[in-house]
Amino acid sequence: MIEAEGSSVTGLTGLLVNRRARRAALLTRAEPLDLLANHGIALGPIAWVKHSRDLLPAIDSLLDQGVDRIIVGGGDGTMSTVAARLAHRSVTLGVLPLGTANDFARTLGVPDDLDDAARIIATGNYRFVDLGRANDAYFLNVASIGMSVSATSQLSPAIKRKLGVLAYLYAGFRAFTRHSTFRVRVRNGLDSVETTAHQLVVGNGRFYGGGVLVSRESSLEDGLLHVYALGTRGRWDLLRTIALLRMGVPIDRPGDCFLQTASIQVETWPDLEINCDGEIRTRTPVTFAVEPGALRVFVP
Repeated sequence: MIEAEGSSVTGLTGLLVNRRARRAALLTRAEPLDLLANHGIALGPIAWVKHSRDLLPAIDSLLDQGVDRIIVGGGDGTMSTVAARLAHRSVTLGVLPLGTANDFARTLGVPDDLDDAARIIATGNYRFVDLGRANDAYFLNVASIGMSVSATSQLSPAIKRKLGVLAYLYAGFRAFTRHSTFRVRVRNGLDSVETTAHQLVVGNGRFYGGGVLVSRESSLEDGLLHVYALGTRGRWDLLRTIALLRMGVPIDRPGDCFLQTASIQVETWPDLEINCDGEIRTRTPVTFAVEPGALRVFVP
C-alpha cells in the first residue's frame, strides 16, 4: 500500500480545460478562472483544448513553462491522457470533473461540484496513486477487452451530452445484445488460464463505466491490478454480474478467472483492441502492469 502524502500550495499553476468534455459546454471561459481565484489559486499559463489531438501538445506546453501543478478540467479520457504525461514527474494534478462518468474523481473522493473540487486543490493535500499500463499505454481506472470496446463505439459526444451517465447504460445494452465472445489466455508468471469470455477487465482504480465497482478491495494505492473475465458462463450470467457491480454491490471476486497481480500477459483470438479509460489505445497481445505511486494528485 502506498501511504506517501504531502501538502503543496506554492509554485506555478497551469490550467488545462477540455472544451469537449460534457460539462465544459456549460462553462464560459471566465468561470473556471473565477472559481479558482475565489479559493486563492493564482494561475499561470492556461490552455483551452477543443480536440483530443491537441491534448498532448497542450500538456507539453504547460510542462515546458515550468508548472508545478496542472489543474485539469475534463473527463476520464482527459485525465488519463494527462496522467500519462505526468507519470513519475514532480508535478501535481488537480481534478475539476467535467466529464460524463468522472470515475477517477469518484475514486479519489473529489465531488462533481466544481466549487468543492477547487477547494480541495486549494488545500494543497496530495497523495501518490498508481497508474496501470497496457503495453506502452497508461490508464487510471480500467483497461478492458471485448464488449466494452463495442460499447465505446456507441458513445458519441452527442449521446453523452444528451443522456449523461445513462449513455453508458445505453451503449452497454446495445453492445450486450450484439457482442460475440472471444478466446482469451491470461498468464500470470508460470500460471496460465484460457477461457471464452465477453469481456476481460483489468482494473487499476475503484470505478469505471460511470460508477461500476471494479471489486471490493480495489483501490488506486494497492500496487495491484484486479483482473477478471466476464460472461464465461453465458450472456445472462454476464448481465447479472454487471447489474450487481453497477448497483455498487461489493463482490469479492466478480466474474471468473479473478486474480490480483502486479503484471499479467494476455493473448486473444482474434487479436482485439483495448479500451483504456474510454479510449482505444493499443491491442492484444498485451502485457498489463502497475506502476505504484507514479502520479501525484490533489485529494480531500
